[in-house]
Amino acid sequence: MYKLILIILIAVSLGSCHSTTPADEPLDPGKEFLIARNQVGPVTKGMTVKRLKALLPDDRMKKITSRAELAADPIDNYYIYDDSSRLLLIISPQRNNDETSRINKVIIKDPRFATESGIGLSSQVGEIREAYPDSKIVPAINDIILYIRELDANFELDERNLSPQIWNDTTGNIQIDNIPGTTSVNDLSIVWTYGARNITDKLFWSDLFHHFINWVVTQVPAIIILILLLWGLLRLLRFIVKRIRKGATDRLYRSNRDDIEGQKRINTIAEIIHGIGRIFLWTIFILMILEKFNINIAPILASAGIVGLAVGFGAQELVRDFISGFFMLLEDQIREGDVAIINGTGGTVEKIELRTTTLRDASGVVHIFQNGKINTLSNMTKEWSAMIVDIRTAYKEDTDHVNDVLQQVGNDMKKDPDFGPNIIGIEYLGVDQFADSAVILKVKISTKASQQWSISREYRRRVKKAFDSNGIEIPFPHVSIYTGTVTKPMPLEIESKG
Repeated sequence: MYKLILIILIAVSLGSCHSTTPADEPLDPGKEFLIARNQVGPVTKGMTVKRLKALLPDDRMKKITSRAELAADPIDNYYIYDDSSRLLLIISPQRNNDETSRINKVIIKDPRFATESGIGLSSQVGEIREAYPDSKIVPAINDIILYIRELDANFELDERNLSPQIWNDTTGNIQIDNIPGTTSVNDLSIVWTYGARNITDKLFWSDLFHHFINWVVTQVPAIIILILLLWGLLRLLRFIVKRIRKGATDRLYRSNRDDIEGQKRINTIAEIIHGIGRIFLWTIFILMILEKFNINIAPILASAGIVGLAVGFGAQELVRDFISGFFMLLEDQIREGDVAIINGTGGTVEKIELRTTTLRDASGVVHIFQNGKINTLSNMTKEWSAMIVDIRTAYKEDTDHVNDVLQQVGNDMKKDPDFGPNIIGIEYLGVDQFADSAVILKVKISTKASQQWSISREYRRRVKKAFDSNGIEIPFPHVSIYTGTVTKPMPLEIESKG
């Protein structure tokens, strides 16, 4: 940053030194009213408004902003007067509100201005044609212009001295020989153009340097301010999101709700707000930077509107994804870190965005679902969870005794410092069904979100140990072979060897 500021200061200093012209530079008295190819009195081709102001006294040059005849844009005109307040010239620069811009048009108002051949405002067409044989008629919208290439001069002919046939001619093929030699002129202007053909000209590079320095002085500070403003707003956005997250977390703790589930929702919403805020700030910043580089952003905005219309018709699926994602977040259907089943696929929710939801299953495979195509969604860890544990015992066992053992195991787990805080409640549902070789009892364990699997595994482990200690049989499948009444069972005898 310091290096950039130092470079800007050096460039501004060089530009100031290069463009400075002594205010007391004298004018050649013999050329005060001379019209030449690259000069009109004190005005020379390539001269800037700033330099001309330095040559003239302050009371001899006035700026008057007017509007063009066929455009609504204002135009800067500088009126130049003599010592007796007589209007001499009207000049126009290439760019408005930029005194370092070169003069490209000079309108002569004083008949004392003349070329070396004596041609000026008081001349007639015949005199002009004789002094400059290469002169020709140039069609214009409302005028007939006599153009002299040697001077880059435009003489506007007087309508009163032209026949109606010539004045109303619409073919655009008026020849100078058809113009009466006694025709006078109304206006005389010199137009200087600065194109690529002047790239080898010293003035071209000088003007380019002046334009660059002017852009640096006027635009670079604004760009630096925009960059600093963007940096500050991004930091402010991060601070605001952090404060919102902290405030929501503190409120969650005060409400004595499940801090894990609430924290997941807070993190999800905070990331969405931060992402939308960054997109908004960067979009505004890019548009403002483009404007500083004199890039018209109106077509960009218009194109964005057209693209938006096209998206509305041709990308309905994309719009549906965004709308579905918005309502998923608004309704708090799932959060990052939840275990869910989406369209029949189960896994952990890794990321929720406005367009897609990312799920990773137990095998580590990542599944990405378009929000608009999610038909079924089952959240297994929202707020709290539960697990149904099936306990199988032999038919010979007393189910009341078995149920007492199950309750004792559950009570011991509630007192355990590692598992107890995560257990919300245990319901002993009793005998559920008679299976082929076992009586099935059901136990429902309610836990905090995502804790049902570890707690149910620990509960089964402890039930196995409790059944072994109390001699309760855990059945396995039995097969009885019945051969009917005709075939008698095979006699078996067991002999012991003494």
